[in-house]
Amino acid sequence: MLLFNTAPADVFYKKQKTCPHCHSEHYSLSNHSKVLRFTILPIMPLSINYQRQCDDCGYVTPAPWYSLPALELASFIKYFIGLFIIVYLLVKALIGANEQTENEQTYLNEPKLFDTYFVYSDKFTGKPKRINNLKVAQLVELDDKNMTFRVANYTYKYNKDIEIAMRTSMLVQDDYFSSKTLTFSKSQIQQLYDEGSIYKIMRPELYSLFGGFVMHPPRPKPLYTGVKLDKHNQEGITYFKDGLYEEALKSFTLSAEDGYSWGQLNLGQMYRDGQGTNVNNEKAAYWLNKATLQGNPKAKVELAELCLSYDCSKLNTQ
Repeated sequence: MLLFNTAPADVFYKKQKTCPHCHSEHYSLSNHSKVLRFTILPIMPLSINYQRQCDDCGYVTPAPWYSLPALELASFIKYFIGLFIIVYLLVKALIGANEQTENEQTYLNEPKLFDTYFVYSDKFTGKPKRINNLKVAQLVELDDKNMTFRVANYTYKYNKDIEIAMRTSMLVQDDYFSSKTLTFSKSQIQQLYDEGSIYKIMRPELYSLFGGFVMHPPRPKPLYTGVKLDKHNQEGITYFKDGLYEEALKSFTLSAEDGYSWGQLNLGQMYRDGQGTNVNNEKAAYWLNKATLQGNPKAKVELAELCLSYDCSKLNTQ
């Protein structure tokens, strides 16, 4: 079956008149125009040919287009549907190409990490030209003067092969990019683009291009990171369990002075209980209050109990 073909057109408006030859009422308009079609879609008329024909006596007379009924003239637009579609697609393609060029110049002037460059391997990397000469380069570092790229280990013969690789998320595979990087000045990149060595630049949206990932999404922050342990406080706990109270006091003091609330709590308890030192409720209240101000729940309880037997009115609770 031919995609392009010609076919007779049909008449849209069939108002019968009286035949001038036999006066029959079966005298109507018929359309013998030829229309170029793509399968069944009309593209444009090749000829306009209308006739009035009598079904009884066979009398035929030409019907000029300007004598056609208004509704039939209005139906001429149907012959150009395919042409309108072709023009629309061409205009859309031209506008899209122009927008792509404008976007690429913006990407060059205002680069961002993971901008993805489609390049000719021999001109971009300086290696000998091969049959498969297309590569992907991705921007991984930049400053005011220079741009650093990682380059794919794979080469391609056709641009569609690169698109397939992106669509299937090949770019996030561990061995897709070389560990070696290439650094260019911004003026060198502009020159490579102007020369056509860089023939396309795209910026990922939602970490993807053509529906596939081309970069790893950032790892989300954990909802709970656990309790942050302090080195000196942990040492003090170990000394305390071994009965080495003086060493524990020194370690808790270092932790408390570093601002760790649990170290402050432990130091306050040792001053209150006289472990590794003499009982000193003033220092005990001071350090328990420090821990309480940081929101330590246990220190708040311990301080409240201490204040039942010790005057805590001088503490700075703000």
